[in-house]
Amino acid sequence: MRNIYIPAAEVYVDVQGSNVVGFYALHGNNLAAVFVSPDKQGQGIGKALVNDAKNRRTELTLSVYQQNQTSYEFYLSQGFSVVSEEVDENTGCQEYFMCLKR
Repeated sequence: MRNIYIPAAEVYVDVQGSNVVGFYALHGNNLAAVFVSPDKQGQGIGKALVNDAKNRRTELTLSVYQQNQTSYEFYLSQGFSVVSEEVDENTGCQEYFMCLKR
């Protein structure tokens, strides 16, 4: 992430007051990261971040670990669908490759 995605990614931040509460990173059309501070989860910040990404691209892709059921269900609720099941070559974990087209 540090050596590949961050230097090449567009990163967008959600700030409340003087605190960063979430961010996402786009690497081309790939939604490479979405993070919301644990104490701010469930407040619509993740949805707002994904909606912002949707407004910037006509197609988005992402990978999510199959064990991460909460994130998987979140992405389904945001309109993403599973394209394929893969194995992350860095971790060996099963993941879903998902896509959203407007």
